[in-house]
Amino acid sequence: MKLIIDSTVRRLAIGVAAAAYIATLGACGGGSGDGGAAAAPAAAPVVTASSLKGTVAVGSPMLNATVKVKDAKGAVVSAAVAADGSYSGLSLEGLTAPFSLEACGLVDGHRVCYHAVVGQGGTANVTPLTNAAVALALGDDPASMFAASGAAAPPSAGDIETQAQKLKTALGDLLAKAGVSGVDFTTTPFDADRTGMDKLLDAVKISTGNDGGNTFVQIEGNIGSGNALLNRESGSGALQAGNDLDTDLRGISRLFVDGLSFAISAADEPTCVTRMKSVDIFDAAFVLDIDKNAHLDSSTAPAMICHFAALEGLLGGVFANPTLKDCDFTSDPANKVCVAGFNIVRGDVRFQGAELAVVLRTGADWKLLGRDSKYDVHVGAAAQRTLRVDVPASDSRAEPQYTRALQFDITGSDGISETAVRAAKVFQRSLDGSTWEATPLVSLVLSDACIAQLQPGDTARLAIAGSNCGSSWLSLGDSSEGVDAAARGDLLIDNFYRRGRKVRIDLYTDVAASGTPVSIVKRVEGVPPKFAALAGFPWLELDPATRALLQSQDGTAPTFTAAWLANASVSANDVTFCLGGDCQGPNRSAYAEVALGHESQTLTLDALPASPAAYKQISLYGRDATQVGVSTNYVSCGAKPSCF
Repeated sequence: MKLIIDSTVRRLAIGVAAAAYIATLGACGGGSGDGGAAAAPAAAPVVTASSLKGTVAVGSPMLNATVKVKDAKGAVVSAAVAADGSYSGLSLEGLTAPFSLEACGLVDGHRVCYHAVVGQGGTANVTPLTNAAVALALGDDPASMFAASGAAAPPSAGDIETQAQKLKTALGDLLAKAGVSGVDFTTTPFDADRTGMDKLLDAVKISTGNDGGNTFVQIEGNIGSGNALLNRESGSGALQAGNDLDTDLRGISRLFVDGLSFAISAADEPTCVTRMKSVDIFDAAFVLDIDKNAHLDSSTAPAMICHFAALEGLLGGVFANPTLKDCDFTSDPANKVCVAGFNIVRGDVRFQGAELAVVLRTGADWKLLGRDSKYDVHVGAAAQRTLRVDVPASDSRAEPQYTRALQFDITGSDGISETAVRAAKVFQRSLDGSTWEATPLVSLVLSDACIAQLQPGDTARLAIAGSNCGSSWLSLGDSSEGVDAAARGDLLIDNFYRRGRKVRIDLYTDVAASGTPVSIVKRVEGVPPKFAALAGFPWLELDPATRALLQSQDGTAPTFTAAWLANASVSANDVTFCLGGDCQGPNRSAYAEVALGHESQTLTLDALPASPAAYKQISLYGRDATQVGVSTNYVSCGAKPSCF
């Protein structure tokens, strides 16, 4: 089976309160999670007439967020979250404690939800840390508290406090350096201003997952270092801050909120350019490529970015406050660099998954750097499901086919780029995290033959050794490769959780990969599910009518409308339709971006010959909260023995 995964990332590089909570919530009982102690006997319900307020943040505020509260009897109330991440005045009148909270919104262009639990009115923050504590205490995805109608079943306050302390042990050094050692993650007030608790959230990457029924939390150093892997019963690893958290991060928000966002909120292009030139946000070394076609520097960036916003229908919108994806404060302490992920939103139009590097030079303020280095390297992950819709469900050919992969997108030497990269080796962390494995995870090369095949405007990219030109996907075992390949992929995934998601990439100037390399470190964007979890993954699903329409489509109609089911975990970003071949090159019939939150899209088809029995495919592309690219391909080929 061919790996058909379009890029789903578009780049412009292109305490006291805790004690009260425990006393109140503990008296109300609640689920203790898998393997936990029995809940305390239920007492009379606690009815409160107070209200809730707090902060919803991930280091930056969620965009377009809503916070919902479900009480012990299943009643739900909600409130909008302000642009600064705050909410207030959420009345609990007539509701029964304990209260489960769910805050959902956009983070780095993708819809995510985080959770928390409180036992009374007052402050109730919702962050990745509150979500992690609830996940460990519940022994399940916290979304399960909201998945069904009726009463919520939160874990007990004692369980949450136990797991919060486990998180605090792993984060001890960072908590101290951020000045928040004594806080309660949920009930201690804070502002999303890149100081204190919010700075701590900037400093870490927090992921939750499930491995064979066991819920776990991974915490990685984003500012600082280290990796911790925790489950309900145990935990290992710790994070270290060093002096990194002494750095003032507030200027990063200024670049996006007071700079870029101020500019594109203009009603027209000239005003946008004037505003962007007035705010002094570009570093002298700023460099950026938009979709690989336009090369920007500090002098041309204002006009080109404003023109881009106008073309995309984003003038009048906002650059959302950025989420820090990775920071390097050690390679060159005088020039501290972070990569910030962000989205641009205007109504239901969005430009998602974009990223820009920012730099803090000694004696200066934060400025936009564009690319984080002259070496254009990105490491991502994807999961794909392929379904046939032209055979009965009982037919073995209707069984889903799954593919998982890591992508190493490395721009190479083509006589134009400023680098001379012709080969690369990628290394994973050693088991103890102190060094790197001696054997490469994968090797890539750019051969003379592949350079000769480049067309005008093409970008030279390294390919995995032994594969076709431009092939940068490393399979983690798919349905066609057998059990052994799937097991090897699962082991690799396990290692990313145990050791951290960063890889070292050694770059060479010759295809033989000899001599002294340039080494850079990159974080893998997301980790795919383990193979056994693929069947239960929240894939994007076409509705039955669209599946039927795909079978009857003959290419003569000028348009094709695809509709899909609502998905709380993965929102559709792009949809494609094609006739014939394998949906590459001239066979691709239509492509469209999906507006924010929409669940249908009409595509205008290319003028291709009618071919009722030809290969037909609809592909839905999105990205989950962990940044894994997710695609589902629906195919029809006239009930032939095989479509591939």
